[in-house]
Amino acid sequence: MKIPFSWLKDHVALTATPSQIAEDLVRLGHEVEAVEMPRAAVIGVRVGQIESKQPHPDADKLSLLKVNIGEAELVDIVCGASNMGEGDKVPVATIGTSLPNGLTIKKGKIRGAVSYGMCCSEVELGLAEDSAGLLILPVDAPIGAEVGDYLELEEAVFDLSITPNRGDCMNVRGIARDLAADAGLALAAIELGEIAINQAINAPDVAVAAEKDCPAYLARSITGIKVADSPAWMQARLIQAGQRPVNGVVDVLNTIMLDLGQPMHAFDADALDGDIVVRSAVGGEAFSALDGRELTLNTDDLLVTDSSSVIALAGIMGSAPSGVSESTTNIVLESAFFRPARISETRRVYAMVSEASMRFERGVDPAMVEVAMQRATAMIIDLFGGSASEITQCGDADKINAERSVKASVSRIQSRLGIDIPVSVDDVLVRMGFAVTRDGDKLAMTVPSFRHDISIPEDISEEYARVIGFDEIPELLPSLATTAPAMPDRSVHDAVAAGFLQVINYAFISASEQRLFVAADDLDIELENPISDAMSVMRRSVWPGLLNTARYNLNRQQSGVSLVEQGRVYYKTAAAHQESNVIAWLMSGEVEQDEWFDAARKADFFDLKGAVEAWLTLRGLTGRFIADDSIQGLQAGQSAKILVGRAEAGRIGRVDGDIASALDMDAPVYVAEINLDLLSAGKKTKFAPLPEFPGVERDLVFLFERGVSSDAILNAVKSAAGKLLIGARIFDLYDGKGVPEGFVSLGIRFALQDAKRTLTQEDSDAASQSIIAAMDKKFGATLRG
Repeated sequence: MKIPFSWLKDHVALTATPSQIAEDLVRLGHEVEAVEMPRAAVIGVRVGQIESKQPHPDADKLSLLKVNIGEAELVDIVCGASNMGEGDKVPVATIGTSLPNGLTIKKGKIRGAVSYGMCCSEVELGLAEDSAGLLILPVDAPIGAEVGDYLELEEAVFDLSITPNRGDCMNVRGIARDLAADAGLALAAIELGEIAINQAINAPDVAVAAEKDCPAYLARSITGIKVADSPAWMQARLIQAGQRPVNGVVDVLNTIMLDLGQPMHAFDADALDGDIVVRSAVGGEAFSALDGRELTLNTDDLLVTDSSSVIALAGIMGSAPSGVSESTTNIVLESAFFRPARISETRRVYAMVSEASMRFERGVDPAMVEVAMQRATAMIIDLFGGSASEITQCGDADKINAERSVKASVSRIQSRLGIDIPVSVDDVLVRMGFAVTRDGDKLAMTVPSFRHDISIPEDISEEYARVIGFDEIPELLPSLATTAPAMPDRSVHDAVAAGFLQVINYAFISASEQRLFVAADDLDIELENPISDAMSVMRRSVWPGLLNTARYNLNRQQSGVSLVEQGRVYYKTAAAHQESNVIAWLMSGEVEQDEWFDAARKADFFDLKGAVEAWLTLRGLTGRFIADDSIQGLQAGQSAKILVGRAEAGRIGRVDGDIASALDMDAPVYVAEINLDLLSAGKKTKFAPLPEFPGVERDLVFLFERGVSSDAILNAVKSAAGKLLIGARIFDLYDGKGVPEGFVSLGIRFALQDAKRTLTQEDSDAASQSIIAAMDKKFGATLRG
């Protein structure tokens, strides 16, 4: 953003030099990319009068000029422009002059004719990006005078890079406010011209249907204007600020936006059809933008419409048919506050950046909505005539950001910054718009409406640091208590070592994504000022982010994905909120590629279950997988809760087919999640010598009723077999001929071993009988012959 020095002085009586002002701005946290010196950049360019003009004998498009620059002799100049004549006064760059474009003027010979200077256009002087010829000066321009002095070019223009959180400084007054407060100078009051309301003119009829996205909207009719070019001083300021003059009305609105930070828009009233309505879009609506683009709008885009068409993409750009032109005589002015997150999301979707959108998405000052309307009205009527109606007002801008306060500890801030905070610094913050109250160590601050970025004590610390100066903060390492080194958390590293790819997703997701795996309740943590609706709540499950990452990769010709992410999930509690450290896995698509000896194989439930079991084993833990069809977002029959010890530590299963289909994921998707905070330390690995005595394996086949879980069966086997048991598993399942309906035949293989002796037949028989009795007692299972 470029700000002319003289424009700053309209708001505060600065006496420091441009270089000193640049240093102050940097200290206050504003990056100064450059300080342009337009007047100094054209020193040596003087007012000259063309005394004679002759065609070049060897070039049809060149002229030989003799120019009077106030010296004893006329200056010979070869010129390629054609818009000048004898008697015209033009800027003349003399030999040795360096122009803003980097060109240094030297004596030269062009097609045999010697030239001792150059006549300049606005481009060479750095006043415009293009021109049709030389800059023709007024007839009263004094011959020989420095052009920079005569044109009253700016002493300095500050090129600033405003950080995204400081939307209040995306205007001249915001920067002037910081400088005035820092220097102890008065900030000039905003002058509003007198406006005579014509009661015969009907105010616009406006309805706001999207009150959340547009809490304040003002509109006013002005009739009988004659659109003309804006005054020279206004065009000069706009050009110096990096803007392009368009027409008088648009230039007035752009000037006010740059001055006060409030974007406005003007509609050609005769191009509107009926009432104005601010509403959310219906998917598929068409919009013809002022920049010539034809858009098909998405559902929930914020629009300004009339009865038949979209007249503006709210806060971003107006429509071409409703734009103001030289033939416009009646206009409707708009001044509003639009929700920053909505503007930001829409702007990114259409890659449509405008000066208005950059300010709205950072947050404008609600107090300026009506002030800008009044000022624009007064300027338009003063410059272009016309009569104004009353203002139609929807919503209350005064309630936006009203009565916000932040409490902090003075000692905590001093500890954080490493310096004492004198009470005199409070006065600077008061001049910046804050209300500051100190009560011992307690600090309370009322935040002005234009500071959308202040909400927590750390923000207050930053404000004190800005005022004091970051250079004043000592370069000292904080004193730290000596503690035992923390054990490294290898949770995600072990998963990566097992073949999973680590990803890191945002902790913010959309409300609709939250509902995929978490039932609706009052425990979501909603962001007050989200970047977009797609990042409006803190996640309570890592799975939505993993699904989006998987979809992105599978749509780009990846045959399969195995992903893992470790992060935090967030939810409200009665006191405040709680965070849990979790690790989550996702598998989908091929886990084994096709080879000459075998076909490709896709991931299934047991691939992921095995990966989770192996991960738990590395921690000395054992997980039990209990079927559970009630887990939201997972498919019944292929989902389970994970028990580790007595804690329900996680969940695993196949993502519901409807969810996968909605994400255009054709292959089955399997996910798992474990809450790391619920895991115990686990058993430490113990080393033992290899057994000297052989073990025994026995097989038993039982008839079970369907529905009995394998986990319950194996747990019963382990309890019944006693200390000699070293392993048990289900090796066979049969439900064909000979098995009654509603039953299933399961083969159980168990192994026995004693490190101190060889087992006898009696040992294995005793274990077998115990297992048979346990199966009968707990499940009513019968031994098959």
